[in-house]
Amino acid sequence: MYYLSVVDNEAPVVLTNVTKKFGSTTAVESVSWAPRLGQVTALVGLNGAGKSTLMRVITGLIKPTQGEVSVADTANGRALSAMIEAPALYSGLSVQRNLLIHCTLTGAGPGDIPRVAELAQIENVLAKRVGTLSQGYRQRVAIAIALLGSPRTLLLDEPTNALDPQAIVQLRGLIRRVADEGTAVVVSSHQLRELEGTADALTLLHEGQIRYDGPFASFVGPPSLRVRVVDKHAGHTLLELLKAGGIHGELDSEGIQVTQDTGDTDKTAYRVFATAADAGIGLVELSHITPTLEEAFRLAIAGAQS
Repeated sequence: MYYLSVVDNEAPVVLTNVTKKFGSTTAVESVSWAPRLGQVTALVGLNGAGKSTLMRVITGLIKPTQGEVSVADTANGRALSAMIEAPALYSGLSVQRNLLIHCTLTGAGPGDIPRVAELAQIENVLAKRVGTLSQGYRQRVAIAIALLGSPRTLLLDEPTNALDPQAIVQLRGLIRRVADEGTAVVVSSHQLRELEGTADALTLLHEGQIRYDGPFASFVGPPSLRVRVVDKHAGHTLLELLKAGGIHGELDSEGIQVTQDTGDTDKTAYRVFATAADAGIGLVELSHITPTLEEAFRLAIAGAQS
């Protein structure tokens, strides 16, 4: 049985045991999840993982086979809004006219247009026909439309598609601004690098199930240090000295990778250098290694498949 309920809840949208089947294929299975107010959540997964299906279920475009979608009761503004697939724009009309039409469709007042235009940075193109705009500006207009009525949740499905690098940077800044104003923003994207530096939280969907849901930094992992010594045989000695000093690492073919999460890799690097110097061990390399979302994603998927 599927339920869509309106509740008084701090979370703007809550999914409880949601499953969606297409015939014998299960696209989403027993998903219980809620986006976070004031945060950007990266929704990631392989093609066919169920990301777009999940977004369509949240917006009510498709009904789940079973489960419950609860939408928080809002005295002011819309509970949620979304930009999924191609933006619903009228290319022959001006940006202003497009916004006015969607004010009528969404129940927002025309007085909301200056706010969303400023937020999306489209004030300079309000009089222009949408068909004359670049892809980046059309995406901004689409997001401005989605922001009409001050939704508590904003869903963006592949918002960086067909955008050039400059437009992607601008879009990332826009997404960050929207979240900082208190909206729960969910971004589904295959462009993992574009989510770094923007997302606060991450939800990993694999084969229709949530395999991770938590802070972005915890999923990616802390920075580490790479240490290479002049004499490879001294690597074992340095590793033991580091461990005795409370610095943990692993020795591999490249040298020593210090994995201790101290919260300050610069201080750890200094301690590694001082330990090596006191022992008369020469260093060839002492460098920071910053983990990437792509690496963490690859390892997570490999672990899920094994």
